[in-house]
Amino acid sequence: MSRHASFCENDFQNDKSFLEAIVIVLENTLRDLVFYSVGILINMSLHASVNIYLLECDLIGKLVDVLKDSNLEDMDLARVAAKALHNLQGVPGAQKYWTEEVVTKLDQVTLSVGEELDSIMDMATEEEMV
Repeated sequence: MSRHASFCENDFQNDKSFLEAIVIVLENTLRDLVFYSVGILINMSLHASVNIYLLECDLIGKLVDVLKDSNLEDMDLARVAAKALHNLQGVPGAQKYWTEEVVTKLDQVTLSVGEELDSIMDMATEEEMV
């Protein structure tokens, strides 16, 4: 339903409690609930009338947390969280929501993933040499 512009704009554009609820769900521990909520947020973020309010709900910080929690163990969840972050970085006026704290956290997440990948590659290389 979130893919249909008229439905989103007519029924949810001004319903801030709905948007807040979807953002809050990102803190849940149920993976599928978080995954589908991120998908809804990706679709909702395509509507300019909703973007700034989503950003005001600390969506960027929450998506970075989802990315951090998913890490390499759940690449599908990491991929949708990264896509949502990518969509939001181009929103006019979004730069003020990309605080130094959020950028630092995102940098730490990407460094951690890089180190994890390096470790996996090192183990694979060691196994090939045996």
